[in-house]
Amino acid sequence: MSYPILYFLTDQWRYDCLGCNGASVLKTPNLDSLAADGVRFERAYTTNALCSPARASILTGLYPHHHGQLANTGNFNAVFDRQVLGHKGYFQYLREAGYHTGYCGKFHLGEEGHYSQWYIEDWRTEGDFLKALNQKGITYDFGIHEVQPLEWGKEAVFCGRSVLSERDHHDAWTADQAIEMIERFSEEEEPFVICAGFHGPHFPYAVPAPYDTMYDPELVERWENFDEMFEQKPLVQQKELMRWNTAHLSFKGWQRVVAAYWGYCSFIDAQIGRVIEALKEKGLYEKAMIVFSSDHGDMLGGHRLFNKGFNMYEEDNHIPLIVKLPADATETAGRSCSRFVSLADLAPTFLEAADTAFEEEKPMDGKSLFPLLRQDEGDLKKVWRDEILVEFNGYESTLVTSRMIRDETWKYVYNPFSIDELYDMESDPGELRNLAALPAFAHVMRRMRERMYHCLEEAGDSIVELSLWQSNSYGLIVSPREQ
Repeated sequence: MSYPILYFLTDQWRYDCLGCNGASVLKTPNLDSLAADGVRFERAYTTNALCSPARASILTGLYPHHHGQLANTGNFNAVFDRQVLGHKGYFQYLREAGYHTGYCGKFHLGEEGHYSQWYIEDWRTEGDFLKALNQKGITYDFGIHEVQPLEWGKEAVFCGRSVLSERDHHDAWTADQAIEMIERFSEEEEPFVICAGFHGPHFPYAVPAPYDTMYDPELVERWENFDEMFEQKPLVQQKELMRWNTAHLSFKGWQRVVAAYWGYCSFIDAQIGRVIEALKEKGLYEKAMIVFSSDHGDMLGGHRLFNKGFNMYEEDNHIPLIVKLPADATETAGRSCSRFVSLADLAPTFLEAADTAFEEEKPMDGKSLFPLLRQDEGDLKKVWRDEILVEFNGYESTLVTSRMIRDETWKYVYNPFSIDELYDMESDPGELRNLAALPAFAHVMRRMRERMYHCLEEAGDSIVELSLWQSNSYGLIVSPREQ
């Protein structure tokens, strides 16, 4: 094996915002074409719907409770920021296996640009982007020129035209850097791994022309859960409306937001198309492994909520994932996979692609996706997970512990700080009716709590640790000595 690896990592891209995943208005032709040549995962989930924890899981193959990056960098006086630095990332494994390593664009973890930490030999950082703009005579500060005017504007719709042109935009620059790396590394005998980290479609949805007006807001159909009343829901979800000042927005306002978000997605799709074309020009498309994913999703007005965090809804946690293997490595091009997969599965997948392995004394939480990429799913019932585990630990000013598991039918959310949640994902895919407190579903709750306990125990999550000092995790379990 040991073939080239190209990874497109986006920020806050929803699962349902790809043409190949069912989007009827939004156009993503380049990613749809990639899916036609690869495997599209229907049930891919983040490990944590927050940028830094999710990205640390991608790098290390570990759940956040293991790698230690429990919140975004800088949150809580940056007390979590150095925890992940004690773990080995996939770039280091691949570099030690002889790969050239490159990263361009958004990183959002500590020690950005430091080879000795992450083993990325060609690194084009956010600082390099600003230098490139300065060389063009452009003074630009993302917070001043994009975030504040759009996020805190009078209408508070978080969207509008970027002050940067299409060619000067960060995500076009990221694509340019990826193309340059491909041109450089393709001249070498050794294989390479490149990650292109796009800013978008993260808010504020500052989209360059003409993509900012590409979609008519009137074409955005009303979310099935927009009329959320938060009955029997954790109070923190209502606090999120207060935090982002979104309670006053009608769906007509959200239509403007979604239309801009769609434009952002189409813009990034075009940049990805440019990079793929460069790979083809070098004769490497058929030889390369190409991966596309997001770090997490975006509420985008679902349940009237904005951004991400403090909930376990599908909009935030269900992510797009496409994997294309070299042409001679699989005969499953154009296939979809319905098994539950995690962002933590990417690192071990990259390691297997490089024909290397993680250190046995430090196993990863994730599993290589190669069995799913190569085999019929029917043969995997006994060796692959039947549910997905997601965690959340807090964001900016608030530490909050939450854990979620879901299978084909049920989603159970354990909230030590509030009421638990139970959703029937077949009859209530919009997750409007919390069934956790209803006596009729006591047997389902009992079964899902047991599954949660075993998943957390297997994952080494200290929430279910039984010790001399800890015996009852706020109703999730009761230790034998209490029975």
